[in-house]
Amino acid sequence: MMRFTSKKSPVLTAALGLLLACGGGAKPEEDGRVRLNMWSLPEGCSPDKTCGALTGVDCGSAVDGPYYYVETDTGRVVETCGGACMGGPRPDEGLCVECPPRQWTCD
Repeated sequence: MMRFTSKKSPVLTAALGLLLACGGGAKPEEDGRVRLNMWSLPEGCSPDKTCGALTGVDCGSAVDGPYYYVETDTGRVVETCGGACMGGPRPDEGLCVECPPRQWTCD
């Protein structure tokens, strides 16, 4: 089981840098939901915080990029927030409906 606790960990940062350089990204599931490979995140994305079984993945949300709430063990995106929500909730696409998701019970 992976646990990410801080974006300030130099070992984690170095490891993610190497993995990002090797590629990776998101894959849609059969139900249309997206999965992220937590060992090979898309370029510009990094694990931010953890809360229970979820990891927050920041893909440049400070500059209007998305912020994903991801099941740490499976990589399934539970909710997409951040800059992806500038147009408001899109329940028909499963985006920006509950930011943060109710499973995120930490401050």
